[in-house]
Amino acid sequence: MIACLSPNGQNQTEGVEPVDKLFVGTLRGVHALLRDASGEWRAEARGLEDRHISSLLYDEGSGLMFAGIHGRGEEGGIFVSEDEGRSWTPRFSGIDKTHVYSLASEQRDGETILYAGVEPPALYRSRDLGESWEELSALNKVPGTEKWTFPPPPHIAHVKCMTLNPAEPGCIYALVEQGALLKSEDDGKSWRELDAYASEDDSFYRDVHRVAVARSDKNRIHLSTGDGLYYTEDGGKTWEHQQKRTDRVGYPDPLFLDPRDDDTVYLGGAGDAPETWRVEGGAFPGFIVSHDRGRTWAEQMNGLPDPIEGNIEAMAMHSSPKGLAFYAGTAVGEVFGTEDGGENWARIASGLPPVSKARHYRHFLSAEEKKRIEEEAKAERRAEGLADKEYKTNA
Repeated sequence: MIACLSPNGQNQTEGVEPVDKLFVGTLRGVHALLRDASGEWRAEARGLEDRHISSLLYDEGSGLMFAGIHGRGEEGGIFVSEDEGRSWTPRFSGIDKTHVYSLASEQRDGETILYAGVEPPALYRSRDLGESWEELSALNKVPGTEKWTFPPPPHIAHVKCMTLNPAEPGCIYALVEQGALLKSEDDGKSWRELDAYASEDDSFYRDVHRVAVARSDKNRIHLSTGDGLYYTEDGGKTWEHQQKRTDRVGYPDPLFLDPRDDDTVYLGGAGDAPETWRVEGGAFPGFIVSHDRGRTWAEQMNGLPDPIEGNIEAMAMHSSPKGLAFYAGTAVGEVFGTEDGGENWARIASGLPPVSKARHYRHFLSAEEKKRIEEEAKAERRAEGLADKEYKTNA
C-alpha cells in the first residue's frame, strides 16, 4: 500500500492493508521509505533531487505519482512518475504559475479529478491526469484579494490547501495563505469567503492552514490556522476558538478527523508561530487528540523525542482494518510513525533532507548557513525582478 508524506499534498489514504511504501517530499527530492516483512524501514532516493518538493499525490487507479515543486520557472511546475518515482517528466500544460504549493484529488463518477494550488494564488484543475489544466479563475474574483499576503519576502500569498467533500460533489474548499477560507458549491464557478472566525484579535491576517469536514454532517467543520483551531457546527456562520496561541499546539497545521468516528479530532503542529522558533530555541511541536469534537484534548507523544527537533512539517493518516496509522516528517529530516492511532510512536527514518513547507527549515540551521541561504534567496528575487511588496496586516 502506497501513501505520501509532504507539506501540502495528499495526506489521507484508506486501504485493506497497512502502508508498506511511504513517499516523502523533501527539500531535495522524493525519497521512498520501504517496509520489509520484518517491519523494518529503509530509505531510498527516488529522483528530483535538485528540487524542493512541496506536495505529493498518488493516484491508485492509474499508478501515477504527482509532485508539486516549490520553485519558479523551469525549476517549478508539476512532475509525474509512472514507476514509483524512479523517473519523472513535467506535466503542467495550461498552468502559467509554476510555483506549485498544493495538490489534491477526488473521485467522481469513476473519474479522477486533480487540483493544483499555486503562488501567486490561483487554482487549476485537470480531468485527464495532468495532461492539461484549466484555471478556476473565479477564485481571484472574490472581494479582498488585495489584502492577500504572506509574511516572508516577497510577501506573495499562495493556495496552501484544497479540501474536497465526497458527500457534496462540486463542493471545494480552497485556503489562501494568508487571506481567505473560500468555498465553492458549484464546482468552482463561484466562490464565497467564510470569514466569521476572523477577529481583530488575530495575530495574523486570516492565516488559514487546513479544513476538515465531518463525514456525518457537512456543517461540522474544523479549521486549523496560525491562531489555533476553530470549529463550527453551522457551516461557518459561527465559530468556536478551540485551540489558541497559548495552548499546547498554538500553531497547528496537520488536521484529521478519524474516519471511523468523526467526533475524534487529531491535531499536529508547533507550539507557537515560526517567528518565535529561533528566539525560544525550537518549535516544540506536538500531536494531540480530542474525542469530543475538540472541546477537550490529550497529548499523544509516547515514543517521540522530548522535544522533537525541528518542527512537524507534514503528516499523513492511513486507515485500514488493522488500525489507524500516522506518519510525521520534520524540518530536520526525520520521519516518525504510529500504527495504533497515535498511542505509540517510533522513528522510522532519519538523515533525510528537510521536509519543509516553504523555508521553514531555515529556522533550524546555523546562523551562518541561514544567512547564506537568505542571501541566495534575495539574489534569486532580484534576478526574477520580484520587488518585495509592503507587508500589510490587520493584526
